[in-house]
Amino acid sequence: MASPLSGALAAQIFRGMKALFLDATYTVDVQGTITDPGDPPAPTPTSYPCKAIVETYSDYYSKNELVQDGDRKVLILANSLSVQPVVNSRITISGITFTTIKVDTDPATAVWEIQGRL
Repeated sequence: MASPLSGALAAQIFRGMKALFLDATYTVDVQGTITDPGDPPAPTPTSYPCKAIVETYSDYYSKNELVQDGDRKVLILANSLSVQPVVNSRITISGITFTTIKVDTDPATAVWEIQGRL
């Protein structure tokens, strides 16, 4: 069931914050149609534009081994991305590409929070 906060609130957050977020590219590998089980096709990278920012995790997270050194919190405005982020995808922002380790969102689904690893 969708949150009663999603929709209008997510749109309002997008309108208010999009100027503060940077242009980014979210990339996910899409598996091709398997026609021969002995020779599966290679995944095709598919890219989507979005608006995102990168933050450093607080010392609490690294000292308690909740994240690895160098992991970053990547916040994506949900209304700027046409797909739902998944683990093992990639997000490129300011020329730096992070691999998605974990995906969370807020109750309004206004922002995707990604644990990104270099």
